[in-house]
Amino acid sequence: MTEDEIFHQLRGLCAEILAVDPALITPDTDLREELEADSLDMAELAVASGDRFNLLVDFDLAKHVRTLGDVTVLVRAGVRAG
Repeated sequence: MTEDEIFHQLRGLCAEILAVDPALITPDTDLREELEADSLDMAELAVASGDRFNLLVDFDLAKHVRTLGDVTVLVRAGVRAG
């Protein structure tokens, strides 16, 4: 799976969780500042991403994520390792 494919799947998850138009989400969109995601939203995104890509979520690492690009890189690394 390519990084672009992962990003598009994550963008759909993120848009659903945050109830925003997917077109508003780019790899550089700050989920907390620009889309007003709170810690619960971020935890939900982490769990949904783990479920979608069959990965274990490292919540200590996930709490430092700011952008969907950050999430994409973490998922891509997990998919490669898996």
